[in-house]
Order: sequence, then C-alpha cells, then structure tokens
Amino acid sequence: NLTTMLLARAAAREREIAIRVALGAGRMRLLKQVFTESVLLALIGGAAGVLLALWGVELLKTIGAQTVPRLHEVNIDLVVLGVTLAICVGTGIIFGLVPGLASSRPELTEALKEGGRGSTVGTRRNRLRNGLVIAEVALALVLLSGAGLLIKSFVRLQNVNPGFNPRNALTFEVSLPKMQYPDDSSIVRFNNEAQRRIAALPGVQAAGFSTILPWTGTNSDSSFAIEGRPSDKNNPSPDEERREVSPDYFRALGTPLIRGRFFTDADNADAPLVIIVNQTFAKKFWPNEDALGKRIVMGGMSDDPKWITIVGIVGDMRHFGLDVDPKPEMYVPFAQSAYFTTIYVVRSNQDPRTLVPAIQREIQAIDPALPLANVRTFENVIGDSVAPRRLSVVLLGVFAGVAVLLASVGIYGVMSFLVVQRTHEIGVRMALGAQRSDVLKLVLVRSLKLISAGTIIGLIVALMSTHTLRALLYSVSAFDAATFALVTILLGAIALAASYLPAMRATRADPMIVLGHNT
Repeated sequence: NLTTMLLARAAAREREIAIRVALGAGRMRLLKQVFTESVLLALIGGAAGVLLALWGVELLKTIGAQTVPRLHEVNIDLVVLGVTLAICVGTGIIFGLVPGLASSRPELTEALKEGGRGSTVGTRRNRLRNGLVIAEVALALVLLSGAGLLIKSFVRLQNVNPGFNPRNALTFEVSLPKMQYPDDSSIVRFNNEAQRRIAALPGVQAAGFSTILPWTGTNSDSSFAIEGRPSDKNNPSPDEERREVSPDYFRALGTPLIRGRFFTDADNADAPLVIIVNQTFAKKFWPNEDALGKRIVMGGMSDDPKWITIVGIVGDMRHFGLDVDPKPEMYVPFAQSAYFTTIYVVRSNQDPRTLVPAIQREIQAIDPALPLANVRTFENVIGDSVAPRRLSVVLLGVFAGVAVLLASVGIYGVMSFLVVQRTHEIGVRMALGAQRSDVLKLVLVRSLKLISAGTIIGLIVALMSTHTLRALLYSVSAFDAATFALVTILLGAIALAASYLPAMRATRADPMIVLGHNT
C-alpha cells in the first residue's frame, strides 16, 4: 500500500520532478526526498499503531483475563517500541525503493507535458501492484469469512437454553472444617439452617445448594445397577453423573420438573432412599418405559441392596457448557449423602449482588469463622464459560477489520494511480463525447475486476481453510453459504466505495486543459 500510494504521488508530481532534473537536480537528491517521505509516512503510521496497540492490549487484558494465563503481565515496553521503530524505518526504505527509482528517472519529454500520456512505471509494475491488491482482497475475505462464522456461532451459542434461568441468580461456596463438623448430621444441620436464613431475606425468591454446580468445571460420577438388569463382564454397571442437592435446589436454579416431584425436607437420612434423574437419563435407560418408580442401587448388586427409588424427572441442564449436549444425571438428597463443601444458588427479584452482605451476616451468625468463597452471579459464570470463544471472535474480527482497511487503502491507491496514468486517455474520451458517467464506469469496472479476482481467490482459500475452525463452531457449518455470501457482498461494497473517490476525481477532468497540456 505504501508503494502504491508513493507511486501515485510520484506520478502526480512527474512534471515537477522532470523540471528539477532538467535544472540539474541529481538522482540521489530525488531518491533522498522520496525515501524521506516514505520513512516519515511509515513512522506516522507506526506511531498511530502504537497508540492503538496500547488501547488494544488493555482491551485484550479485559476480554481474555479468564482465558489466557498471566495475560495481565503483558505490556508494551522499550524493546517492543524499539522493534516497532526498526520495522517502520525498514518498511519506509524498502517500500519506498520502487517509487524512488521510478521518480528519479523520468522521461523528460513526456513528463514536461503536464498530465502526459503515460507514467514512467511499466506494465510489469502495474501487474505487481494489481497483484498486491488482489492478494489483499483475498486475505481480507478469508479473515472476514472466519470472523463471520465465529460471530454466527457465538450468537447461536448465546441463544442456547442452558436448562436453568441464569438471570438474577447468585452463587457462592461454603466449606465446612472437619474439626467443627465431623459427621453428616452436623453438616446437614448447618446447611439447612443457612438455607432457611438466606431464603427468609428480603428480596430472595428461592435458595438452594448442591455439591456441584453447572459450569464450575467439576464433575462426579457413580456406578449403579438397575433392578432387574443383572451386570456382568459383558454387561458392566453403568456410570453416570451424580449430584447431591437440597430440596429447593431446582427451584432456585429455575430448572423445570417434568414428572413426579422435587425433594422435600422429609427426604432425610431416616427416610427411604430416593433419587431424581434428568430427561436424558430416563430416555437412555428406559426409552420405552416410564422411569418414575424404577429402582437402582449405587455401586453394584449385593446380597442386601439399598434400593433407591426414582421420584422425579427434571429438565436437562447443560452442565459442562452451552456447547456440550446434556448428559445423563442423577440427583440425590443432600440429607442422605452430605458433603463438606456446598455451592449455594440464591434467586432474587433484584440485583443479586446487593444480597452479598446480608448473606455473609447470616452465615456468620451460625459460624463466625466461615467466609463466602467464589461469589459470582450466574450470568458471570456463563460469561466465563464462553470467554475463549468470545476472545477468538474479537481477535479474528480485529484482524479481519485491519485486512479490510488495508485492502480498501490498496484499492484506493491503485485507482488513484490509474486515474493519473490515464488522464490523457480520459481527456480524449470526454473530448469525443464521453459522459462523466462513462468515465466513472471506466474506473469502477477496472476496480471491479481486481475486486472480483481477489474475491474468487479468497473464496477458494477460505473454503479450503475454514475447516480449521470447526472446533470453535457451534451449530454452524464451516461452509455456511449465507455467511460467505454476506461477507462477499460486504467486502465488495467497501472495496467499491474505496474506488469511488478516485473515480469521481477522474470525472472532474477538463478535457480542454488535459489536451492543451499535451500539445
């Protein structure tokens, strides 16, 4: 792009340079001038890039804090600035070489005719310049296609039903020390009292707890045997996800009851063993039967099995993330299988974060030594779970935006250079009766050819490479036709807009002045 813009500038100043050469200006002086302008432009661009990078690094720290370890340590230091300076100077020198050599050897006779018939740059350089623009358009389309697929996937992922209601829900952990709470009964008493106190707070609609919460990165499974289905080496006992929950756990989460009942306070250690399963569990093990009333035993069969009766079926929850299909899950009453660490869910009719001080007071009213840990809203939990995908969308989107900007600048530079090169031709056409619309069409058609070539190449490369994004896509094909069509139209519109200004400049050429300077 820098080369193209400098070539366009050199072509526009061709007559001025020719006059300086005719008056004795040396080639080195002309080269120094072009190199100075080139390096200066590169340094200005580099300075703007550093400012954007400072802002971008802070934005990246915010977006990727939960995804990239030690990201907070990333900073732009003197080493980075030094490398940036070296790259800018090198870029200015290298890409100023072609226009420098071209402008330092003008054809005096033609150049002294202002707006001469041709440029000092030959067909080979025109092809190189056009090739660079085609490559930029192709790269922009590849990146835009990837960004479009990720954005569409991310939007669909955000619309997935997690199986519970994350709005206005707070979650936190409480870990009980074994010295003060040595047995199941003491653990159950504490949690029942804590749940009762929290549920009575103003603004609280429901409160419950579990040993494992969705999207917390932990899981627990148990093997079991089904009544009437003996297990052996050829038919081993199944092994599925298991959680211990309080009676109001599902109400606090907002998970629907499909059939049967929720747990109650009567489902304690002295009561018959009961269990609730999700829909996936019921369909997997009793596809053509009603799972309610069926019995299982944890572990395996024994001479005296402790049968557990299924009393309820609840809706599926996506426990391991929005992009992971629900798995078969079992829920047992916490009072029948207690654990030291519990994770609470508190549903409120207001911002749940405002309840934290009151909840802390209620917990410490029972045990002053107990703190709340991992206090978060459930919406934050969901946000953290999709953070890697969000970071991928942002990064690829930024790269795609930069690529589109570079392609637009490249097309603008080439079209500007084309207008300068063909000034005489345009003047002749207008003198022979061509309308301004004809001149506009002439320039835009040339631009459209470059855009079309870049688009075709970009589509081929994109279709060959987007399979690498499959692991990041959810419910979107890597060859999604709608996405490819949309990004193609978008890029084409932006590229044509970049061609419009040079094309309009060409229509303002006065044929009398243009042809008068070439007589």
